[in-house]
Amino acid sequence: MPRGITSLLSKQRRGGAGVTANAVQLRKSSLRAGLIVAALVLAAAAGTLIRHFALKRPAADVTLPALSISEWLAGHSTDWRMAGLKEHQGVLVIEFPGLAAQGAAMNRIAALLEKADAPRDRVLDDAQLAALIARVGDNSQTFYQGHDYDSSGLARFYALVQQQALKLTAQERRLQKQLQAAGLLAPTGEPPSNTSERSAWALITFTATQPDDPATPIDETVDAVRRASVLRHEISHGRFYVQPVYRLHCQRFWREVLSEGQRENIRSYLAGIGYDRHDEELMLNEAQAFMMNTADTRAFNAAGIGMTEDELAALRTRFWQTLPPENDGSSSALPANAPSAATRR
Repeated sequence: MPRGITSLLSKQRRGGAGVTANAVQLRKSSLRAGLIVAALVLAAAAGTLIRHFALKRPAADVTLPALSISEWLAGHSTDWRMAGLKEHQGVLVIEFPGLAAQGAAMNRIAALLEKADAPRDRVLDDAQLAALIARVGDNSQTFYQGHDYDSSGLARFYALVQQQALKLTAQERRLQKQLQAAGLLAPTGEPPSNTSERSAWALITFTATQPDDPATPIDETVDAVRRASVLRHEISHGRFYVQPVYRLHCQRFWREVLSEGQRENIRSYLAGIGYDRHDEELMLNEAQAFMMNTADTRAFNAAGIGMTEDELAALRTRFWQTLPPENDGSSSALPANAPSAATRR
């Protein structure tokens, strides 16, 4: 037992009745102190375990270069480009040279975390993924135009891959190594964090421009307009993950501004393109990205969610005008990349 408790008991036995009351009081105080110390020790140990099993936060000595949105759009690479985003700290961006490379790295992650017809508790193998993609009428290139995931989702994917003894594709393995080298992903085999704390960073991806493949029935074209729209759509997801002010604003807009009928139309639209309608946070996150941050009308327009263009324009204006200032310096004013009347028509 703690040394202080032993001393008090000895003093009580020697001092008789006059000392007993004081000794009991001191003993209670010492017991409380001992319990507090023990609790702190246990909390520290638990914190160590959580940190061990969780994703690493970006370390102080890890400095990734950062590019602005305009710099991302001005560049074009024949290999992966990986850097931060100047406008939103904590958002990591990868530009792939094309949809094929992006799909090889990201499609299984998407199936695990977002797709309605895929399980949430296991990663699909190659054959199962191919069957899922065919079932929704896509190919490995067109399954997704861009991707966005928070750090806990990525950790969960790699932990499940190891648990299931699946083989990573070369691109999935490259992604894992890149994230580990940047200090953003814990070593292979560590499970994801079981804490409720929000992720410290997020990954978004998009691709370089590319022509259609005439040998397939699906259009794989990524032109400059689509590329820019995809990047800005995905940036809004990254902002949602790392900016609590923006995330809370999106949640409130979804629950308090949109009617249940409007929300249901959005759920139906998103379910129709393969998203899991039962994941409410996924629904509201995609709603803000499509409604407020997607300028390419080939990818999204008001009619898709049962609205007129004027109704959507009014919601966009209200969304941006009521956004509070964010702690990374982002403006609450309508951003330059937000869809406007000119881009909608």
